[in-house]
Amino acid sequence: MGNCVRFAAAWLLVAGLVCAAPAPDKFAGTWEAKSKGTLFLILKITAGQKISGTIRSGHVHMGDHGELLEVTPPEDQENPIFFAHVDGEKLVFNYQDEDDVILQFELTLTGADAGELRIVDKDHPDLKGFAIHRAKA
Repeated sequence: MGNCVRFAAAWLLVAGLVCAAPAPDKFAGTWEAKSKGTLFLILKITAGQKISGTIRSGHVHMGDHGELLEVTPPEDQENPIFFAHVDGEKLVFNYQDEDDVILQFELTLTGADAGELRIVDKDHPDLKGFAIHRAKA
């Protein structure tokens, strides 16, 4: 009887850990951000054992608190994201821009096909995120 109780407790612990594990596939897909009708960012995320993806972005001019002031359409060049991982309900990843500046982003889901993408900057912790939507297949 004691072995059955220990086995059942161990099984419940493992099942709980598996259920609590972050699900990176909920972030998979092609995401698009627009401002004032202009598409300015395309984020492609592939989730498997490793999360990978790319970003195509236009020029983005932001205010002091992250508000989008001016954007241009994405350029042709796709750049990879790296160090991507799920942190609670967020997908966190890095991206290196054309000026070799490394930016960290957080993608937080706000709906089935909607989210908020935010630049994480320790010097500007109050930067606002901007809306991003999963493109229809």
